[in-house]
Amino acid sequence: MEKEHVYEVYEKIAPHFSNTRYKPWPKIAEFLNRLEDGSIVADVGCGNGKYLGVNKKLNMVGTDRSFGLINICRQKDV
Repeated sequence: MEKEHVYEVYEKIAPHFSNTRYKPWPKIAEFLNRLEDGSIVADVGCGNGKYLGVNKKLNMVGTDRSFGLINICRQKDV
């Protein structure tokens, strides 16, 4: 049921989802910018990777269940 109603939906809507979620939330960006340089951050469920480039001084890894969203991350080279 989850596969059909969640996973498959995200595969279908990945481009639209990404286009409507492009701006990092201010509180999350603030948190990432306060971390010590070189900190390791795992963004589990990273979606389109909108947070992966917020602070270039961090070592960030993103993962998501949606191959469509991961491919968008690859295209953005984040």
